[in-house]
Amino acid sequence: MPPMFRIRSYSYDGLKVPADLDSRRWDMAAIGTAINEKLDERSEAACSFVVDHVSEVFRMDFNNNTATIDGAKAGHGSICVKLRGCKKLLIEATTLNCPELLYLIRAAKKEGVEVISFLYLEPEEYRRTLKGRLSDYRDFDLSGNRRFRSVQGFGSNLTEISPGHAVFFLGYEKARLGQALEQEEALRDWNKHAIFGVPAFEPSWEIDSIANNIQYFSANSLEARYAAASSVEAAYGLLNQLMTDNKTGASIVVAPLGTKPHTIGAALFLVEHPECDDAVLLYDHPQRNHLRSYKVKRWHLYDVTIA
Repeated sequence: MPPMFRIRSYSYDGLKVPADLDSRRWDMAAIGTAINEKLDERSEAACSFVVDHVSEVFRMDFNNNTATIDGAKAGHGSICVKLRGCKKLLIEATTLNCPELLYLIRAAKKEGVEVISFLYLEPEEYRRTLKGRLSDYRDFDLSGNRRFRSVQGFGSNLTEISPGHAVFFLGYEKARLGQALEQEEALRDWNKHAIFGVPAFEPSWEIDSIANNIQYFSANSLEARYAAASSVEAAYGLLNQLMTDNKTGASIVVAPLGTKPHTIGAALFLVEHPECDDAVLLYDHPQRNHLRSYKVKRWHLYDVTIA
């Protein structure tokens, strides 16, 4: 069976709003931070763009296993009602996290949204933890308070399902993969794949990701794979290919710990395969640090339609 979603990607260099995007308009948009909050420069630029190009903007959050829209608790039904009648939806992925993406995509699919667009602004540089040693240059200070726990509708008890494939999309923070492997001991017998963003957003950035995660490979029998860091389609296609090649019908666990485009691709895959034992989310709910990146290097827009 062919993949459910079609993806078209657009990329533009520079800080200013690209002319091609400036002419676009959407019926509705979801953002993950208040307009007056400054998580970093790219989040501020992304939210400003949304306000200028969308008829109705709402804020969505996910905390303590509860989704909210503009501060009010919102289950699947409420999110569907919010999107009802919307034909063109913009999801501001720079400020939204994986759980919000999942809930929005699922509701948009159910409500027949014709085009789901994802906006993502790439930074010039991420914040690093520098303590004076050369080795510290590879330490990144991007998030904290992480703990792997379920997201309602997309999780499963790994001890109760047969081992299959576990796919880890990896970024720059060395602790996240290690914590996943330590916390989820049931993954010991799974076929484990580590996906690096190659080509990276910028030359040599993939070295940071590989260097910070390579320590876990030999002891955990991880197989390295590669997908362009900015490609939603590559991440989505890789997962669907694993599903196609998987003749045993065993589950696929997806851990989106890497770039936001990879997280979008993973979210599309998880929504496409809603049976929890077919595709299972493994996620650590990071709390993003303020001023976690610097400036805006590149704009990305991904238009998604149902095939």
